[in-house]
Amino acid sequence: MASDFSAKAGARPLYPNQDAVLTQLERRILSGALKVGDRLPSERTLCAEYNVSRPVIREVLRGLQERGYIEIHPGRGSFVRAVGASDLARPLARMAQRTGVTPRDLVTARTMLECEAAAMAASRGTDEQIDLVRQALEAHQAAQDLTTLARSDLAFHEAVAHAGGNPVIAVMFGSIRTLVYGLMLRSLSDREVLAAGDPWHQTIYEGIARRDPEAARAAMAEHLRLALDFYGADLDTPLDDVLARRGIQVARLDDELAGFG
Repeated sequence: MASDFSAKAGARPLYPNQDAVLTQLERRILSGALKVGDRLPSERTLCAEYNVSRPVIREVLRGLQERGYIEIHPGRGSFVRAVGASDLARPLARMAQRTGVTPRDLVTARTMLECEAAAMAASRGTDEQIDLVRQALEAHQAAQDLTTLARSDLAFHEAVAHAGGNPVIAVMFGSIRTLVYGLMLRSLSDREVLAAGDPWHQTIYEGIARRDPEAARAAMAEHLRLALDFYGADLDTPLDDVLARRGIQVARLDDELAGFG
C-alpha cells in the first residue's frame, strides 16, 4: 500500500532540483516511512508533492533504482526493495574504476578487516555461524570451474566476516565484495596462486573451530599476504586494468553477483 505523501496546504516545500527530491525519498526509505514491499505514490502524486515536473520524477525514480532502493515494474509502479550486499558494493566498484584502486590497496584493506574478523569469529562466533563457515569451505573445496570457485571463495570469506558477530564488519566486507570477487577471479585463474593460497582456507577454519583467535588471525594474514608474493607487476596496476587483461570487466561483476549472497 502506498504511503501518504500528501502535504498540508500552504506547507509544501520547494525542491529546486532532482537531487533534492531523490534525497528526500531516499530518507523516507531509510527511515522506514516506506518499507520493503511498499509501492511508491504515482508519478502524478509525486509531481504534486514535490512541485516538480514528471521528467524530473522519472529521473529521480531511475536514480533510486540505480542505488538499489526500488524496483520499477511498468504498469504496476515502483516498489521498495531490500538492500543487498551487491548494492553496498556497487559504489566501491565505481570508485575503484575512477581512482585506480590496485590489488595492493585491496589486499591491505582486507588484511586490516579480515584478520580481525577471523579472530572475532573464533572468540565470539556461535556454533551455528561456525558451521556456516564449514559449509562454505566444503562448497569451495568441491567447486570445479572458475566462477564457482570464486563465488564459493567469496562466500567463505563472507561467512567468516558474519561469524564475528559484528554487523559493522559484515557491512564493511559487503561493501567491497565486488572488488574482492574480481581479485579472486584473478587469483584463482593463476594455478600458482591457487595452489599456494587455497589450502589456507582449511587452516583458517580450523583456527576458528578450535576457538583459537590468534591462530585464525595468523592464518588469514598469511592467506592474504600471498598476493604480495605472487602478483608481480599486477600488484600495483589498477585492478580494472588487471582484470581487463584477463577479459573481466569490473562493471559487469555487479550483475554477475546480483542475487548471490
